[in-house]
Amino acid sequence: MTGLRIATDDASLAEMFDWASQTATRFVVSDGSHGPLDVSEADAGPHRTADYRASYHAGYRFRSGYYLRDFAHQAVGAQLLGLARHNAAMLESFVRSATPEHGGWPVWALNFDRVTPLAIDYRGPDRFVRELPAVFELVELVHVLYRWTGDRSLLEHHGHWRRTLTEFVAAHDRILPNGVAEADGPGIFDGAASYNERPAGALLEAGDAFAAQYAANRHAASLESALGEREAAERFTAAAEQLAAVFTREWGAPDRSVGELVSARDAEGRPLREWLKEANWFPPLKGLVDTDHPNRAAVLDHIDRACRDDATAPRNVEALSYVPEVFLRHGRPDTAYEWMRTVYDARDERHEVAAQGSNGDYPEVSFTLVAQIVAGFLGLEPNASASAVTTRHALPRGVGLLAADDIPFGDGRIGVGVRLDDEVWLENHTSRELAWTPVPARDDRFHDPHLGRPLSEDALRVGPGERRSILL
Repeated sequence: MTGLRIATDDASLAEMFDWASQTATRFVVSDGSHGPLDVSEADAGPHRTADYRASYHAGYRFRSGYYLRDFAHQAVGAQLLGLARHNAAMLESFVRSATPEHGGWPVWALNFDRVTPLAIDYRGPDRFVRELPAVFELVELVHVLYRWTGDRSLLEHHGHWRRTLTEFVAAHDRILPNGVAEADGPGIFDGAASYNERPAGALLEAGDAFAAQYAANRHAASLESALGEREAAERFTAAAEQLAAVFTREWGAPDRSVGELVSARDAEGRPLREWLKEANWFPPLKGLVDTDHPNRAAVLDHIDRACRDDATAPRNVEALSYVPEVFLRHGRPDTAYEWMRTVYDARDERHEVAAQGSNGDYPEVSFTLVAQIVAGFLGLEPNASASAVTTRHALPRGVGLLAADDIPFGDGRIGVGVRLDDEVWLENHTSRELAWTPVPARDDRFHDPHLGRPLSEDALRVGPGERRSILL
């Protein structure tokens, strides 16, 4: 674990960070421990045992493994907390599981030995839990971790992302051929379209998988560029643009003032506009709804309202933990902070799955709050392989100071801070000179922090051991 710490003039934010960073440490699994396999509410034991490997809880605390969906969402928080080695190993374990025997699907959950599928979600190579968004989030995560660490061994997963975005998509785009991957069946053991496991009926396509596939192509293009494969990068960029065109043409809102986009297509391919939580907020999270989208504001307002309404609000804290990131990426830090407080204030409430205990014992809560506070509010856009970082601060109302030290980056650490109406600064504790691009003005455009702009010629050079600042 790292010594990540923050300084702020907002006591509530400081309390939230301290709780989140300390709580997350309880979920880390170290090499060398020995424990049971396949622990779940469905198996009272006795259990086989094995040596555990470096990993962390991602999913229900009372089970003996980690889940792909949770891992993808917790990984940035884990990186900030010094778990880069754990991230790389867990990523490799999921990539390794996406075999021809599994039809190219990664398994849904693995035991802490990082090898054995968790039995409650795996009944055989043709019968295990599968949800389409996770397939594409795994591709995106390769690039996200590469941006933070600059670890070129991550680029060795090129076969995985290429097969996923070509062969896998082609095999799942047959009923309504449009380039969008389709579900294999209605249930999670069939290969479901959405992270929302409670839709009113079977779905063929869903907004969260669609958006995740779009983002995966954009991130794959950047990975190909890192490999020097220009033509491959152009192909993935073109695929993303084609998906965006389908979304614009077929998934828009008839009334732009309402913000109710198509959220999914049913089993017959008919568009649905009902509220499906993840299927609604993934398009703006992943950039299918971006700055240029004609009714972006209405879409964001609709998500905010629906999540506040008792009749439509997510019941599971896991789902709610995504909502702050939607608003952070669209330059609405005040709304993001309100939702972070909502998640944090519910930490002692009983989780909807009784065996889990409290909401705060669900690992996604603490890991995502760490990421939202440090990477989100400070607007960190890492590019470790290029020894570059952009800061695009977005402090919520009432916060005048936020600084973070000991942020793992590349082969070392950085420190970043902003004091409104005064200065923003960066400290370099890596072995290389860093190109730092500070963005001094508030920015309400959409930004994927791991798809930043090319290196700016105006970037400030910050040598190892040096601290630089600019006045605001």
